[in-house]
Amino acid sequence: MLTKLHGIVLQCIRHNDSTDIVSLYTEQRGRVALLVRMGSSRSARLRRARLSPLAIVATEVNFRESRELQFSGEITSPHPWRTLYFDPMKSAMTIFLGEFLNRLLRESDPDPAMWRFLLHAIHSLDTLRRGMANYHLAFLIRLLHFCGIEPDMTTWRPDRYFDLRAGTLTDLPPLHRDVLLPEDVRHLPLLMRMNFRNLHLYRFNVEQRRRLLNGLLHYYSLHLPVGDDLRSLDVLRTLFS
Repeated sequence: MLTKLHGIVLQCIRHNDSTDIVSLYTEQRGRVALLVRMGSSRSARLRRARLSPLAIVATEVNFRESRELQFSGEITSPHPWRTLYFDPMKSAMTIFLGEFLNRLLRESDPDPAMWRFLLHAIHSLDTLRRGMANYHLAFLIRLLHFCGIEPDMTTWRPDRYFDLRAGTLTDLPPLHRDVLLPEDVRHLPLLMRMNFRNLHLYRFNVEQRRRLLNGLLHYYSLHLPVGDDLRSLDVLRTLFS
């Protein structure tokens, strides 16, 4: 059945000299993997440039449920981003988010709310002018809701611990190491109020930002198949140190 797809590029890897495998998170079908003919001419570079992480693309696919890889028709870019791939900080953020989402959405069905959030989040990054150093924290904290693992902070107090395994606040430290200490937990109410419009209002030093990022990624890794060993993290930490 011929299906029109709108998707966010998660990953593009070389399959052979003339074909790439492109993983998309799509509005209509969740994650799909496509075989895309690139050719070997100079124009192939332009086609690959359109398939950078977080690019929004459109295509038509004649789906066959028996195939793990679907053959793609012509791919277009209906909403090209203006700054993501030209600003060094945004480019590094794009690589990080692409790697993170590629793991997070490895097995995913259509989710309209998730789709709308991701479009809004990427658009916000493309147009962002202030608060870049906090963007990834806001993205990760807002995404928790759509993943179904948003913590309940209604019982927060400055002296409480956060049990990363249970996703709850506790008065005493749990009997394992997957925990945020009170010195980090005190920042969580601030993070929960952070969004893509008010990033510039939050002041964290380098160490605080590093600890919060590590805690968030570890929380994801305990509940979802993400892992906290992302290769792009070193670049991100270098830029925002």
